Amino acid sequence: MRHLIFLGLAASLGLGALIGLALYIYERPTILHVAVQRDSDDQAILTAAAQKFARDRDSIRLKLVPVDNVAEAAQTFQEGRADLAVVRTDISMPANGASVLIMRKNLVILIAPAGSSLHTVGDLKGRKIGVLRNTPLATDPNQPSLLKTILAQYDVPFKSVTTVPLALEDVQRAVQDKRVDAVLAVGVPDAGALAKVVAAVTAAGQKQPVFIPISDAKAIADRSPYYESAEVVRGLFGGAPPRPSKTFETLSVATRLVAQRRLRDDTVAALTKLLLTVRPVLALRLPMANRIEVPSTSRGAALPVHPGAAAYIDDEEESFFDKYSDVIYITALCLSALGSAAAALASRFSTGTRAADDVVLARLLAIVKVARSADLETLDALEAEVDELLATAFAPEAMRLQSDAPRINALGIAFEHAHHALAKRRKTLAPSTYSAFKPRIASDRDGKDEPVSKASFLL
Repeated sequence: MRHLIFLGLAASLGLGALIGLALYIYERPTILHVAVQRDSDDQAILTAAAQKFARDRDSIRLKLVPVDNVAEAAQTFQEGRADLAVVRTDISMPANGASVLIMRKNLVILIAPAGSSLHTVGDLKGRKIGVLRNTPLATDPNQPSLLKTILAQYDVPFKSVTTVPLALEDVQRAVQDKRVDAVLAVGVPDAGALAKVVAAVTAAGQKQPVFIPISDAKAIADRSPYYESAEVVRGLFGGAPPRPSKTFETLSVATRLVAQRRLRDDTVAALTKLLLTVRPVLALRLPMANRIEVPSTSRGAALPVHPGAAAYIDDEEESFFDKYSDVIYITALCLSALGSAAAALASRFSTGTRAADDVVLARLLAIVKVARSADLETLDALEAEVDELLATAFAPEAMRLQSDAPRINALGIAFEHAHHALAKRRKTLAPSTYSAFKPRIASDRDGKDEPVSKASFLL
């Protein structure tokens, strides 16, 4: 029985170790690699978020992989060298990725200097268009570049225009020197390149610039999931008179944080929760963080959303019990079966031990009965049998299987009673084995017996 207890303790310790290992693995932080354009607002936001996660010892840790532009970020992600990436929908949406969050929505602005004859997209035919170097072309051959998509809507051949790459600091000089007739810029209106481009073109023309609307933006967005229509309201870029002087339609492209589809749903849900939770804190230092928003999770959404992010956004996350209820149920059944088997095994050992004890007790009682009428030769045999029974019943290996103390005491009493019965019978038989003592009769010289006198016996 004692070895069964040891086996039970060993099994309990092993189970405890397995549970501890499982908890350690479950609680260990998950490290996610993020491909992001270096020296960008996205890098600043994600760096601050990674530092916050590390300080708070959250379950998710971010490790940034800086790249030169969003096209390279998409390529790095596509090759599996990053778990997450910040990409722009009009550049290259990775086929193996799904949206987690929208980092921001960027406006597409076509702007010309004051006094320009350009008022519609159709007027751009045969003109020179400045394109900022941080506005790369699409890397997917099946996905037209932003400018090509806009021109195609208005039947302007892409080859009829000349694109001139520009650095942000060269925009004003290029407009003044007539090296470009208009500038294409993409960004948010309150900060970054877009606001600086508007300011540079305004300064070059010294008057109110000309904003060229993309009036068919809704039609373009209906044909392609990579674009959305947006409205540029009057005075969005400030100034007096306000810039622009009236509201107009244009395109919008989103910068998204995408995750590998292979990532676990609970991991992406935790990441989504953490980023949305720290957003207000990050926005105190980085106002661009306020533009982070959740994507559409409707079934008809053009761009897929990762199931983990969708579950958190729609408040449909599964609890720990929901996710692992089947495992818990099966484990409970297995443990119950193991417990029943152990109990049955212990009962079998115990039953076998009790049966052996009962045989010994029955034989000892039989020896007691036989001893009452046994002769000396039988007594010797019975005593040898009792000694053998005693050696067998109280051997070390037999003692380990004894079920309880009362049965051991019963065996001890039975052995004592048997020895007592044997000793009593032997004592009863002892006088008959010796002749009674009689005084020796002395003979006289004549051979006649004469009784010995009391005086002579004493002498």
